[in-house]
Amino acid sequence: ALDKIEDVNSWIRSIVEERKSLSVEIQKLPYVVKVYPSDANFILVKMVDAQSVYNFLIRSKIIVRNRSSVTLCENCLRITIGTIQENETLIEILNQYK
Repeated sequence: ALDKIEDVNSWIRSIVEERKSLSVEIQKLPYVVKVYPSDANFILVKMVDAQSVYNFLIRSKIIVRNRSSVTLCENCLRITIGTIQENETLIEILNQYK
């Protein structure tokens, strides 16, 4: 990794940009309560009904982690930051949830 520090820095910049963009788009959804700030390669999102959204995403072949059983993370999904295309697909699918 040290030999390819520019590549690593590029990946980090990409993840940071995608995390910001994804956070903004997810926060617009009517069933999202809060998108927690993150410095990681994932975001934690509090939903009105995380289990229902989780089940919908699984049926849509999108894997996220339901963190609802973790103390202080009730009704929260952990969403890993993907590529631009993966994140766009996630938003498209989330916009179909009712």
